[in-house]
Amino acid sequence: MLVSNGVSINTIPEIANTLAETFAKTSSCDNYTPAFQALKRREERVKLNFSSSNEGYNSPLTLLELRVALHYSERQIQTTINNFTKWAEQNGFVFSTEKTVSVVFSRKRGVFPNPELFIGRSLIKVVKEFEFLGLIFDQSLRFHRHLKDLKIRSTKALNILKVLANTRWGADRTSLLRLYRALIRSKLDYGSVVYSSACKSLLKILNPVHHQGLRLCLGAFRTSPVESLYAEAYEPPLDLRRKYLCLNHFMKIQSMKTNTAYSYLFNFSLYDFNSHRSSLTYTQPFHFRIRDLINDLNLNIGRIALCKISEVPHWKVIYPKTLQSIISLHSSSHPILVDITYDLANHLKKKDIKFCWIPGHARITGNELADTAARSATGSTERFPIPYSNLKACFRQKLQSVWQSNWDQRTENKLHSVMPVLAPTVPSSSNHREQVIWTRLRL
Repeated sequence: MLVSNGVSINTIPEIANTLAETFAKTSSCDNYTPAFQALKRREERVKLNFSSSNEGYNSPLTLLELRVALHYSERQIQTTINNFTKWAEQNGFVFSTEKTVSVVFSRKRGVFPNPELFIGRSLIKVVKEFEFLGLIFDQSLRFHRHLKDLKIRSTKALNILKVLANTRWGADRTSLLRLYRALIRSKLDYGSVVYSSACKSLLKILNPVHHQGLRLCLGAFRTSPVESLYAEAYEPPLDLRRKYLCLNHFMKIQSMKTNTAYSYLFNFSLYDFNSHRSSLTYTQPFHFRIRDLINDLNLNIGRIALCKISEVPHWKVIYPKTLQSIISLHSSSHPILVDITYDLANHLKKKDIKFCWIPGHARITGNELADTAARSATGSTERFPIPYSNLKACFRQKLQSVWQSNWDQRTENKLHSVMPVLAPTVPSSSNHREQVIWTRLRL
């Protein structure tokens, strides 16, 4: 309740109007002194001169606020370093000043000065890139140096396959592919969740390593199409492989709510206001890239059960003990149940499913005890999380369908007429020389 001029006001609209009128009267020009009003009218007649230049839309500008923000971050980091140094001295640890470096991650040039951070009295060196857990992080987070270094290391590892892949006495295809996955592909997989944010042109520098490894394992010619190499070795392209690993990592974090990245990765309510910007100055965050990937693949975690239905054989007999569970499938009007029933019917059109009702196991001691235990569990509020590993098969199946659709478009490929469906191939001979001959004829 609000009292104005001795009158009580109870309704919310009247209270709002009264407050608005009071604020308007308080801020009115009538409350200014005559001297201030004269000065105000005189200054308003003076034109403002702005110094302008022809700058393009969204052009990078050197702003004072950026320097202030860096200075504020510098103070916070210095406080953290001091706390770590104090803790280390109390527990008998010493931080190496020679191995400690700092990096300012930014794609803007000439905006940020080098921060001055100290460990004790030693100034921390500012570098443009550094290696952490086997990944080289550069100042702009483009991972150009890391990808070049990864290509060199992977190419050196291919020398083992070159020795063992002799066309006369070399190892068989299965053994070579196992070595490739263990020695070369594992290097390409490590850290792919991080460096997959690099631009596509940089990521393509790893493709020759992947192709050369498959050619050595299969004994194929250099002129063989790379799509045929993928199909014959049953090895997906590296971009699909990276998407599969990113999805697995994303779901692994989802299953661990104690992970510090959980609240950040699963806050899809945030909008990416920088999505219109060029990749030269902006990289889309991981959780937005995963969201777009899930949308592109049309992945719906709630439909995993329907994916499993497709694996059911064409005939099946189900024996429920409750007749009501069969009748309710046709009589339910709940919209969610109707949608589920409709989807189930579409998946089961080509299958012969029969429901046979049998009476309940009344007066059978063991079954009655089992029913009692089952009914007691329905009132439990305990939740059992599903392991994220159960979703791997669904992701693999979805990416397999994407790979298959790309392969279906290669109708001019010679191998496509022989193997229209992607599947692991079993060599017809255990002799490596014969395997190479048959592979070259197929490709």
